[in-house]
Amino acid sequence: MTGYFILMSLSYVALVIFVIWSVFGKRFNTIQKIFICLLLPVIYYFHWTSLQQTKGWPSDQTLPTQFELISADIIEPNPLENNKGSIHLWIRPTENAPPRAYKLDYSRDLHQRLFETKKRIASGRRQIGLLFDISNAGQSAASIGGGMKMKFRNAPRKYLPPKK
Repeated sequence: MTGYFILMSLSYVALVIFVIWSVFGKRFNTIQKIFICLLLPVIYYFHWTSLQQTKGWPSDQTLPTQFELISADIIEPNPLENNKGSIHLWIRPTENAPPRAYKLDYSRDLHQRLFETKKRIASGRRQIGLLFDISNAGQSAASIGGGMKMKFRNAPRKYLPPKK
């Protein structure tokens, strides 16, 4: 994903260089004008392509230490297709924040825990995900790599305020 951001940044830099060159540079001869006319659409194409690749993709940033799990999608490993598998989480970092997608490497233990967690979500119980250091997590959490473990618990029920 970072390759697309580098490509977008380079396209902006190339456009700025062309503008500076056209303002402060010497007059263009015919070959330079043809070169610029051919190169600018190529830059626009790469920029457009890199923007399309970033829409809706899961974040590669670290997960927050506590979040509400909205849903999960599990893609199991398939050696025949050279697919290592992945787990996509759709979470809400804080109560009023918009949801965000995250991608984790596949783990059989996390897969099993998410299966049970998705059952609880389907039965109407909100689920809270918690991240811990491996040393602080205990046995009830699944390893997600990077020295972190994750576990899920039922969220406290929300009660309506009393009537006045």
